[in-house]
Amino acid sequence: MEQQANNGLIERIVRHLVLFSSFISNIGLYHGKTGIVLSLFHYARFTGNTLYEEFAGELLDEICEDMPKNMPIDFENGLCGIGWGIEYLLQNNFAEGDSNVILTSIDRRIMDRDIRRISDRSFPAGLDGISCYINKRLHSPFHRAGDTPFDEAYLNDWKTVAEPGHFPDDRQILCTITETVPEGDYIPSWNLGLSNGCAGFILKNILPT
Repeated sequence: MEQQANNGLIERIVRHLVLFSSFISNIGLYHGKTGIVLSLFHYARFTGNTLYEEFAGELLDEICEDMPKNMPIDFENGLCGIGWGIEYLLQNNFAEGDSNVILTSIDRRIMDRDIRRISDRSFPAGLDGISCYINKRLHSPFHRAGDTPFDEAYLNDWKTVAEPGHFPDDRQILCTITETVPEGDYIPSWNLGLSNGCAGFILKNILPT
């Protein structure tokens, strides 16, 4: 009975996201459209409902077309979180495409920032999240032999400040972001994103264990 009630709440939340997610200005992973896209793609696969998949694809197109030039590069609100989300979708066959083409502009904009001068080492806002994105890109299955999305000078700088072996896997990242979800069922008062929001509630309840 409790599971049925929970499924009903999730369906209401999904409809809420479909109605309102196109109108939010934040396109980031934690609080914006990128996280919502991940959640809806997972829900579409969970239910087999292609309508949610189509809507998530439309949102993804909006994200790729609407990246401000002054956007930060951090994982929570910036380019690294968006890029990680897109790479995640491609690697898990939620969307089609070559990340070496789709993420080229993000990779270049990240290289514009001197990674040696980033003093914040936190995951959401600092070096650890940026390093996680770099590591995921370096291990992308879309690379051709010998190719790399970052130039040698940048990677050498990165290796001097990164901590090898401290990169969480995809599930750990998603579980951390969705660790805190809203309580109750007053959906209109909730945020929409993965962190403490509607998309996070969905993902936390349907993500395979």
